[in-house]
Amino acid sequence: MSQETEALKKDIDQLRRDLGTLADAVKKSTQQRAQAGAESARAQFDDVRKQAELQTEQVGAQIKERPFTSVLAAFGVGILLGKLISR
Repeated sequence: MSQETEALKKDIDQLRRDLGTLADAVKKSTQQRAQAGAESARAQFDDVRKQAELQTEQVGAQIKERPFTSVLAAFGVGILLGKLISR
């Protein structure tokens, strides 16, 4: 019976070590996935920011090319928004 108890203790110790190793592997995998997701989100944010900057530059160039038309367009949009909000 003593040998069986010792064998059982050894098996339990091995199981503890295996569970610890498994927990570490899951933790590492989760951290790697989270880091990859964060990097992907940063890259997408940078792409969107660059596109917004490009669009802003293009709108600015159009306003410089046609300032009077831009003022009239802004005035028209303001009137339209004012009518929609007042309803």
